[in-house]
Amino acid sequence: MLLSTNVPYKMVRDNIQRIANLQIGAEIYFDNDVIDEIGSQDVKELSQLLRDAGIACTVHAPFMDLSPGGVDRTIRAITKDKLKKSVEMANILNASGIVCHGGYNKWFFDGRQQVWLDASCDTWEEVLKEADTGLLVMVENIFEEEPSTLIELFGHFKDRNLYFCFDSGHFNLFSRVSLEEWLVPLKGRLREMHLHDNHGTWDEHLPIGMGTFPFRELKRFVNQFSDVIYTTEIHVESYAVESIKKLKEFLA
Repeated sequence: MLLSTNVPYKMVRDNIQRIANLQIGAEIYFDNDVIDEIGSQDVKELSQLLRDAGIACTVHAPFMDLSPGGVDRTIRAITKDKLKKSVEMANILNASGIVCHGGYNKWFFDGRQQVWLDASCDTWEEVLKEADTGLLVMVENIFEEEPSTLIELFGHFKDRNLYFCFDSGHFNLFSRVSLEEWLVPLKGRLREMHLHDNHGTWDEHLPIGMGTFPFRELKRFVNQFSDVIYTTEIHVESYAVESIKKLKEFLA
């Protein structure tokens, strides 16, 4: 079981010792500009620094403005390029996995799930070809009110290396169905959880227990899972230590 905390790529080098002292892994976030600016040599050097410090890592791919299931072929081509380069960087880092946004939103797609699914399958076919053996490529829930679109997507790739990352904060904001209705049908594909909290109105990225997400109910499911990566996602640096502490207590 790997425990990690999110860290933007540009902040990793300056915080390596701090991360090591906290005895936690790092989920390295490549934003849209960074993924275009960096080269493989930069990432090779960072990979060595992480290994020397004993820090395991995962990667979070860019997502702003991107649409893996987009109708517009030009936008989808840009999305593919950025995702494929992110996978390349994850390979160099010897990361355990890479988390991506699937991009389905019923309002953007006018409820046309099949249109999104067909385009998504095209995108992930190309992205998966770039992944080294053992690299988990994961799609997380964002705006989905229930899991049917993701169930269909993973069903299409049932014999491939495409998996699910459950995000507690996004569930708390957008889901209209229970935890059980998400986790039971997707448990075979679950490989990572992003665990953070909010009050159901904004994606606050608070430490566990500071909002209204039902972590007591989630604990019942967590006890059934093995070999899952648990990542705390905090957007305010002052919450970092408390968030890591709460994550470790939750999983104890």
